[in-house]
Amino acid sequence: MVYALQAIAAPQHHKAKKKGVVHSMTVLLVNLENNNEPYIGVIFQVSQRRYKLPKDANPAYLQLLKESQHDHTPVLVERAKEESDIIVSVKKP
Repeated sequence: MVYALQAIAAPQHHKAKKKGVVHSMTVLLVNLENNNEPYIGVIFQVSQRRYKLPKDANPAYLQLLKESQHDHTPVLVERAKEESDIIVSVKKP
């Protein structure tokens, strides 16, 4: 005799923290000149695309970006998604 039982290991739905896109990049230029905008412009060596660091972001992120530009060393740059140009966080590799 065969019995059909409901699967005990049914998928569980957890609200997992979404991880953004992280790339290791070296800064070419940090543009601090435009004081009117709410963002600081950042250009990396791997792309001529202009990324944006919010001016109210953690000050350590700006410091790491400046060090990357000065020392020509990579930093880990996180964005919410691949299409976004807004920098969410910056860390040392």
